[in-house]
Amino acid sequence: MLSAEWLANILENLGYWAIIISLLLSILVAILGVLPSIFITGANVLAFGFYNGLLISWMGEVLGAGISFILYRWGIKRYIEKLGCTYPIIKKVTEARGIKVWLLIFEARLLPFVPSGIVTLAGAISIIGLFPFILATALGKLPSILLEVLISHGLIVINHGWLTVILTVLILLTLILFKFKK
Repeated sequence: MLSAEWLANILENLGYWAIIISLLLSILVAILGVLPSIFITGANVLAFGFYNGLLISWMGEVLGAGISFILYRWGIKRYIEKLGCTYPIIKKVTEARGIKVWLLIFEARLLPFVPSGIVTLAGAISIIGLFPFILATALGKLPSILLEVLISHGLIVINHGWLTVILTVLILLTLILFKFKK
């Protein structure tokens, strides 16, 4: 059965290739746009430890979003533009101009419950360039990846990590409530 532990065992046996395989898996998840990345994040925390797992997971998310952005823009932009108005975030991003596009992508990346594929798709069919998109993604993904890592790490060491899990859940609930109040 597929699990973070199963993937972590594979990564641990790959030596130096483990980081490359983890990054490639993150890129694949980003391109597909519908799979959650917490599975890979959990495996990274198990295989590489808290800090290295955080760094590798973040790098994978940013690389995956950048490559997905290029592929989406190059391959399916004209087809997706017709569907853009069905998703509120896509509509907001595609209608925004200037720094507002960057801020919308950054804000969407901050929230872990917003599907990453939708944010990447919105960026790809908007006017934003690749570098500003990657910058908004890199900065916006830091808190959400940190939350994923804290949750994964907390679940791994649940006997010693109840405080971390509780704090993480409280922070996540606060972010969700803050977003809905806007």
